[in-house]
Amino acid sequence: MTDKIIRSAKTLYSSQPRLRGWAKKISSSKAYFYLTRLRIKSQIKKDLENPVNFVNFVNLVIELSNFCNARCLMCPNSTMKRRKSVMAKGIFEKIVSRIKEEKLAVNKVFLSGLGEPLIDPQIIQRIKAFKEMGLPVKLYTNAHLLTSEISQQLVDLKIEEINISFNGATPDHYQKVMGLDFDKAKENIESLLKIKKEKQSDLPKVLISSILIGENEKDIKKHLENWSGKVDSVTVSVAHEWGGGVKIDSNSGFGSSERTYPCRSLWQTMMIDSSGNFVICCRDYESGFVLGNVLTHSFAQIQKSPVLERFRLLNLEFSKQKLPLMCQKCNFPYQDGIEWYLPRSVD
Repeated sequence: MTDKIIRSAKTLYSSQPRLRGWAKKISSSKAYFYLTRLRIKSQIKKDLENPVNFVNFVNLVIELSNFCNARCLMCPNSTMKRRKSVMAKGIFEKIVSRIKEEKLAVNKVFLSGLGEPLIDPQIIQRIKAFKEMGLPVKLYTNAHLLTSEISQQLVDLKIEEINISFNGATPDHYQKVMGLDFDKAKENIESLLKIKKEKQSDLPKVLISSILIGENEKDIKKHLENWSGKVDSVTVSVAHEWGGGVKIDSNSGFGSSERTYPCRSLWQTMMIDSSGNFVICCRDYESGFVLGNVLTHSFAQIQKSPVLERFRLLNLEFSKQKLPLMCQKCNFPYQDGIEWYLPRSVD
């Protein structure tokens, strides 16, 4: 319920320019900065005093594939220079074994990254491996490869959530933004919903997510009307620029203030790319800041990585100018510090 309320608030915030402007003024004020800084330092102190929270309670982002069948305007996949691959068997098995050996208390496994996870031919078996460990799983997909057979298996596995990227209320806008077939994706989503209903299953929760950019802002109301009441949740977010990797026309209200706040993901999230590299952030799409590799480094070693510690300390300076260039250029929506007021379990 908390997740749903927060998502609804995010959608309202993202889809209303006036509200974004009003929020920007508040987040830029000295009073908000002072209170949020106290909140952040208090939260980090509390986490440091509780090693279970600080080291073991993590959101684990795993990139099973960085190949993608879409060409989204707001994504750097098509210009990405790092090697494209589907995660090798040995790398995946090492992730699983390390989680077990280290008794890593994972809040949730996020199957996302810079590609389409359903391109991985072993994805069902890999989701099953996480589910057998009792780990909640959230799958991100554009639904183009979401066949009825895969939907049946995902429902049977009771995966917690499927986040479907669906950008556009009309076939024309959808094709312009994503380079995919509107009707095919829509049919696949409807098939998933039908299977859920036939099996009388509450899971997976189906979330339709959309990113606001110039091409689709005008039809966002129609988009919300198309899906509201059919799926479990519909969210709208403002596009971010991937640390300067993508130029977006519409991103007002985010990232323009010189007053910046520590990125909570540095304390809460661990990202493993398709090559097994632990990278500093899921928005580091070129894997430019590698902390180690799962084949040679444990989760505990990564949490104590000198590179990660440097990023954390620089973030705690509360100054954009002191951050690495990638972070300086990042206009991720939650740079206003609001995520530090949300429960740790909310994604």
